Amino acid sequence: MFRLFLVLINWTGKWFPNAPQELASEAGGVTKDITSNAITNQPTQPKESGRVAMGIENPDCDDAKHGLEIDFDPYNVTHSDVFMCLEPKAEYKGDYNMDAVITEYNVPSAYVANHKCMNSSIEYAERIPSYGTHRPLWPRYGEYRYVPPQRWLHNSEHGAVIALYHPCANKQQVELLKNIVKKCLYRHVITPSQLPSKDRPFALVTWHAILEFSVLERNIVESFIRKYALKGPEQTHRDGQYDHLLLEAAEVVSTIDDSVLCPNKQRD
Repeated sequence: MFRLFLVLINWTGKWFPNAPQELASEAGGVTKDITSNAITNQPTQPKESGRVAMGIENPDCDDAKHGLEIDFDPYNVTHSDVFMCLEPKAEYKGDYNMDAVITEYNVPSAYVANHKCMNSSIEYAERIPSYGTHRPLWPRYGEYRYVPPQRWLHNSEHGAVIALYHPCANKQQVELLKNIVKKCLYRHVITPSQLPSKDRPFALVTWHAILEFSVLERNIVESFIRKYALKGPEQTHRDGQYDHLLLEAAEVVSTIDDSVLCPNKQRD
């Protein structure tokens, strides 16, 4: 049995939805958006006025088919190293003495995340982002061979739980995590990721909160989901348009709105 710690990170931004630096660089350049926690490489061209609409397929912005290589190219086999284990698995075996940690970002409810088209790259200041700029089109709910954070962050804004596991993590623990998440709620995305650390190769991400752990404990995972899922500012069960490398589409657990989280008591 390991312990659980909560880390609260206070908000330091002051502007909604755009930082002054971003507004001052409409002609191009590289800016750090302090409100979206994203570093955006803007092309040298005028910016669109207003926020890019979500969920609308637009070949000039984002149609979930073209320009994907700026985040991750699902058509290029050389990009598969992001979901492959290329390190000694023994370094990711997990430690029962390692505490689980919840990091909670105290972001104001007035904060509005930007949507960026595929002509701009997006990077994040945090190792694992839990809010910030993302793509207009979000992934379909379910399990993937891989989804980049620029996509799944949009799902978390809709209230979803994102389950990340390092490709070198213990396979039995990975399968157990998948099973728990799939039976807790419809709005989930499961993907391998290089973002979790060696000490804690598993992570659950919701809007503004992250649970990282070394060895899976069902009660902690389910408690986190019950407390932090469905908290995103744009609540919708509407499925996404991005489905590259989708392995298994999500199924409804309680209702399409996930009216009951983790409804059935499970045993490991």
